[in-house]
Amino acid sequence: MANASLDTVKRLCTRNLPLKLLSLAVALCIWSFTAISRETRFDLALPVELRNMPQGYLLAGEPPREVRVTLSGPSILIEGARRSNTALILNLRGAAAGRTIFSHLETYLKLPEGINITRITPAVLEIDLTRDQTHPSEGDNKQ
Repeated sequence: MANASLDTVKRLCTRNLPLKLLSLAVALCIWSFTAISRETRFDLALPVELRNMPQGYLLAGEPPREVRVTLSGPSILIEGARRSNTALILNLRGAAAGRTIFSHLETYLKLPEGINITRITPAVLEIDLTRDQTHPSEGDNKQ
């Protein structure tokens, strides 16, 4: 009797096997589409990194330590954006004494198509540089 019920279950599972596999594939496609297209929001805190500081200059003040960014978009794309953006990197090459303003901070991020930035705090970063008086540059030595 156990043998007969096992044969019945086996026949039910293998009957119309191509149709069952096709329906499984369609179900997986629908599930993956809904998982990818689900809109989510994520707050990201990125540390600010200053690179290529000109020689002979110092920071006049303390720049913000981090920038907070709110991302919105499909959850799978947001996960990729989180992994590829670990810091906000500002390039100071060519900066001179005084205030350097960095605006449009979203351009410093690597974001895939389909991700929107809904908020950046602070929206603008100001970096103040002064000449390092302890190490005069070659042009400052007058004899």
